[in-house]
Amino acid sequence: MNKYFILVTSALFLAACNEKPGYEIAGTVTNADLNGKYVYMYEYGMNDSAPLDSALVQNGTFTLKGTQDAPTLRTLAFAKDVVEPKRAAYGENAPFTSTFVLENGKLQVVLDQVSSASGTPENDGLTALQAQMKTLRAGIEQLSAEMKSDDVEIAKAAEKKADEIDQKVTDAVKAYILNNPTKQSAAKLLYDFRYSLDEATQNEIIAKADAAFKAVPNIDKLIAHLDVLNTVAVGKKFVDFELPDADGKIHKLSEFVGNGKNVVLIDFWASWCPPCRRDMPNLVAAYKKYKNKGFDIVGISLDSKAEAWAKGIKDLNITWTQLSDLQGWKNSGAALYGVNSIPHTVLVDKDGTIIAKGLHGEAIDAKLQEIIK
Repeated sequence: MNKYFILVTSALFLAACNEKPGYEIAGTVTNADLNGKYVYMYEYGMNDSAPLDSALVQNGTFTLKGTQDAPTLRTLAFAKDVVEPKRAAYGENAPFTSTFVLENGKLQVVLDQVSSASGTPENDGLTALQAQMKTLRAGIEQLSAEMKSDDVEIAKAAEKKADEIDQKVTDAVKAYILNNPTKQSAAKLLYDFRYSLDEATQNEIIAKADAAFKAVPNIDKLIAHLDVLNTVAVGKKFVDFELPDADGKIHKLSEFVGNGKNVVLIDFWASWCPPCRRDMPNLVAAYKKYKNKGFDIVGISLDSKAEAWAKGIKDLNITWTQLSDLQGWKNSGAALYGVNSIPHTVLVDKDGTIIAKGLHGEAIDAKLQEIIK
């Protein structure tokens, strides 16, 4: 009898040992209209492909079960004809959508106007960060409206405050990524905030990243972009290229840059770009102040229509050299400098060495005061 008990106990123990660990997602959906609808699980970044799994929402809840060999990013969402897709602020979830880390364990997902996932340390940390972002961004819609005010002082004050909020959000994201250099949630945030995190920070993050981090969708594109940026990093010689002016005459950048005469600001911009237009008075003022002291500007426009380009030059009082192939974001010069957001500036000394990048606003005059005596 005792022998039989021992054998049974051993068999049960072996069965338990051989049982693969798994995950269980307990989902809550707050909108009663979504009862009877299916929520789908997709591979992150692949929402247009076939879903990996689905669950029926009943009485405001759903359940998904399975096993996951290694943590990976997944997205839970409804069909587009059930919940209309909406853009979310960078780093946050869209309404009734959640991107989370799928890993073995008990997970809780809430799908609401503000969605979240919890139950494991990485998901808890990501949700806490997203809540912090939401708090920091409170009132941003009001500021956006004030930025359009006809009152210049109100518009400037709102823009300054919005910039401060953006910086606080970026700082929080940067801290999260640097504290989680091998987490896939950090890789997603790196790509989401690629326009906000400076080049040095992105290189620092990639240097610490592991294979799983680098395998997250779009990180390969980001690394390729950083490789281009590294060829035109501060301390490197400028890269030459050819583009036509407004009359169709071809010019080399080296006609104006690195010829031993002037410190030159290469300004990548477009007439359709609101931030470019807002910053242009600073460039106009700097050009007027320093043009007779060894300073020049070369504008590289990412316009695609000659008429709009010409109107922008006139309306914004631009009097320095302007070049463009009118290919928009496919501008051949911009590609060589890794330009994926504008305005983008590159400051080059008289000998052709890049000495600063990304100067805007008051920083332009401050830098010129430093180097032009």
